[in-house]
Amino acid sequence: MVFARQGFNVIATANTRDRGVNEMSAALKRRFNFETVFPIPDLDTELALVEAESTALLRESGVERAPDPDVLEVLVGTFRELRGAPGRSDRPSAVMSTAEAVSTAHAVGLRGWFLRGEAGNAADIVSCLAGTAAKDSPEDLARLRRFLEQQARLRRGAQWQALHEARHLLDQR
Repeated sequence: MVFARQGFNVIATANTRDRGVNEMSAALKRRFNFETVFPIPDLDTELALVEAESTALLRESGVERAPDPDVLEVLVGTFRELRGAPGRSDRPSAVMSTAEAVSTAHAVGLRGWFLRGEAGNAADIVSCLAGTAAKDSPEDLARLRRFLEQQARLRRGAQWQALHEARHLLDQR
């Protein structure tokens, strides 16, 4: 984290659901430069960014293990699937941005490290995604549950199957 000091600019992020930014007065908006960043279209690029940023955050948090690449691939793949094509009826209202994926990867790593001394696993993804989905809309939890039940089970790989098997963790919320 970098804190503002005299003579320096402040850079911040907000999303379309951030009322504080989006409902700013016109006079206040003129004092800021806004830039729209769209989702990263390439999986490998997004995955590399999430890995680099979450690894740095975990290191700053005292976590000695880097994220498991297979777990990160499932996490980023899940975000990409849930973002889906615009206009999809099962698309969550929660912002499923790359920044949110970094935050979730950080949370997965923290859970794994401080609860079990490991890098984090697919069950941690489910637990952390539940918070992401629930913060904006209860319907998003149902959308996440449907994804885990219907789509995750169709994916190949041990981590995707573990994600599907961990879907019961949503019922505990």
